[in-house]
Amino acid sequence: MSPFERAKIQPADDFLRDVGIGLATFLSILEKVSLYIEAERERRPMKRRGLKSSISLADQLLLTFRYLRHYPTFARLGEEFGISESYANKIYHGILNILLKVLKMNNRKELLNRDLDTVLIDVTEQPIERPTRRQKDYFSGKKSVIPSAFN
Repeated sequence: MSPFERAKIQPADDFLRDVGIGLATFLSILEKVSLYIEAERERRPMKRRGLKSSISLADQLLLTFRYLRHYPTFARLGEEFGISESYANKIYHGILNILLKVLKMNNRKELLNRDLDTVLIDVTEQPIERPTRRQKDYFSGKKSVIPSAFN
């Protein structure tokens, strides 16, 4: 059973959480990508040459959306889909370029930040509590929280 077939039979909420879009939207995008690829093959017949892909177009699209959703390594994606790390990378970049054309977007950042309004990251430093008894066992004392010049 292919990864897409396994993903398709899971509950709708799990598919949405795993892929980032609903199954109906995924199938709609899959149809658009399929039509685009067929039109490109008709327009450029020399592109038909060579070995055919070892995984289906649905699995290729699923690989791309899973990467965009979770950012795993390509080695992990390759293992999950039964392909090599470099081939997973090649598929991702190829399908991403097709998605940009099919969804009529200018660049990759627009695809990633489609409905993102604000991102807030808290990077304030928090002091770590140090033990009061037997402090030497846990803390060397080489770093102080507040320099003595500012006291």
